[in-house]
Amino acid sequence: MKAFRPGNTWRWQGESRLKPRLIIVCAPSGAGKSTLCARLVGEYPEIIENVSFTTRPQRGREEDGVDYFFIDQEEFDEKVGRDFFVECARVHNHCYGVSHAQIDTAISSGRPIILDIDVQGAKTLTTKFPDALTIFVMPPSIEELKKRLAARDQGKTNNYEIRIQNAALEIGEAENFRFKVVNDDLERAYAEFKKVVENELRNS
Repeated sequence: MKAFRPGNTWRWQGESRLKPRLIIVCAPSGAGKSTLCARLVGEYPEIIENVSFTTRPQRGREEDGVDYFFIDQEEFDEKVGRDFFVECARVHNHCYGVSHAQIDTAISSGRPIILDIDVQGAKTLTTKFPDALTIFVMPPSIEELKKRLAARDQGKTNNYEIRIQNAALEIGEAENFRFKVVNDDLERAYAEFKKVVENELRNS
């Protein structure tokens, strides 16, 4: 299965089976939202994956313009100053932002666009796009989330504790989302996740 590589779907051409709409997916780190999003886009390549801007460093095989647009703090602040972002926030000690242009381009082209973002960004976007489809991916428990993050982190980053601390706060925001999907089993969770999107967006 491919990773969630946002820039890959802008090149797709064809008639969309889904209505043009903003899909907002949130979850604490380690809950599995990126895996669910990647599988969904694999089945529905007409869904455009937003490419966010960030000040955090590139990791591993990440590519600029595909996984994120990697910029420094000075450029990020300059973009904030000229209202380039429809929403932006500081998350886990780094800044992230979503551009107006990507959402406008997706919707005007008749295609849905999916955003894998934090709860702060979701609050801003749902104020500006009240018709957005909002889905929160829940871990089975905080204990299971800690195990997943520890296995994924393996001491490679210095923000493991920050992510755990933020998880409880993020889960507390789940009630503000229209749909909640518990990722206790990947196959079952994906089937539920896909059904929500299809029921809400599929063209009749």
